[in-house]
Amino acid sequence: MTSPPNLWRNHDFLKLWSGESVAALGAQVTQLALPMLVLGALGAGPAEVGLVSAMQFLPALCVTPFAGLLIDLVDRRLVLLLANLMRAAALAVVPVLHLTDALTVPALCVVAFTVGAGTAVFDVAYLTYLPALVPQRDLVDANSKLQGSYSVAQIGGSGVGGLLIKALGAWFAILLNVAAYLTAFVALFLIRHREPPRDPATADRPRLSDVFTSFGLLWRHRILRMLCIRAGWFNMCEQAILTLFLVYAVKELRMDAGGVGLVLAIGSVASLGGAMVAKRAGEFFGFPRILVVAASASSLAPALLLPTGPGGAWNFTFAVLTFAVYGFGLTVYNVHVVAFRQSVIPSAILGRATAAYRMLTYGPFPVGAFLGGLLGERIGLWNSILLFALASVAGWALFALAFGRLPADTRQAAREPEQPTRTERAPASRP
Repeated sequence: MTSPPNLWRNHDFLKLWSGESVAALGAQVTQLALPMLVLGALGAGPAEVGLVSAMQFLPALCVTPFAGLLIDLVDRRLVLLLANLMRAAALAVVPVLHLTDALTVPALCVVAFTVGAGTAVFDVAYLTYLPALVPQRDLVDANSKLQGSYSVAQIGGSGVGGLLIKALGAWFAILLNVAAYLTAFVALFLIRHREPPRDPATADRPRLSDVFTSFGLLWRHRILRMLCIRAGWFNMCEQAILTLFLVYAVKELRMDAGGVGLVLAIGSVASLGGAMVAKRAGEFFGFPRILVVAASASSLAPALLLPTGPGGAWNFTFAVLTFAVYGFGLTVYNVHVVAFRQSVIPSAILGRATAAYRMLTYGPFPVGAFLGGLLGERIGLWNSILLFALASVAGWALFALAFGRLPADTRQAAREPEQPTRTERAPASRP
């Protein structure tokens, strides 16, 4: 009989969980505050909003791969600590610029890029650090808890952020995120677990060539390859729609910051529900089918925005329903995908492989943000939302056709290591 999960007695995991939760709460405030600064204090339009959003995700393309090398070389807890300090310092500049009337779109782009770089490093580091704190049998449960805290952060961060922006201004709301990152720093500093020191002389020491090798590992692994392609396409569509929605809600649906924050907060309650049922849903549907079912919800949800329009009586309801269905499906999907990657990729190369995966899947974020803002000005906000909603549905349909044919024992079969090729070191040739 399998012993019950003991995560509540794992004090180091609880510190990681609490630190990540606080940081996520502050990040949600900033995710709403930065576009509102562009729209409000600077009086800019969709293109500028898309540019600032794109800069926040651009590090996924140029920072993430090298972050994987760094994380496999040094202590991952130290990387987490430095990433939080980096994000706090960058955001602290925004209130100073605002109060001295020096705030500009280029300045916000620099801040967004710096924060995004810290986030790119942090996200890879905590995902690769988690298996060091949690036994493999508890990874799904641990990821469910982390996704649940992220959902709570969406609820609280979006709602509180919207009210703060409305009452005190977006620049003041960003101060909360500075405090959140510093609080997360303290929580992670208190973790007592120490990873064993890495021997620089070992054959598995990361090299610059591993940046390219990691992409080959993902491509040769059939399941990881399909997950990369699906996530990249979905993330591009998702970020384009989110960028468009923030402008569409303010300019067309006449919502203020409080209204937009309330939509995101209420809709995010469903994300928390997704985290709570993810494990049971996976047991009921099985690994291949749970991803197809969960992806259907997150990919089809943007179509629910299409009945909205200026003066519509049901605009708020449709907007809330959109983010509820989207959040529920995406949370269930992420819990199982992250746990799958952590279980099939060896710990020694997990940082590099995770970095490569996130570059391929997060790299389309800035593309989606930029395209969303650009098309929003060229063909209109509603037409652009329609275009990306249809693209999201098409991507899910192709994923369902390919992934739905996998056998029910896919998860177990995928854990079997592959034979190393002649040109690669054995520890780095497994998925």
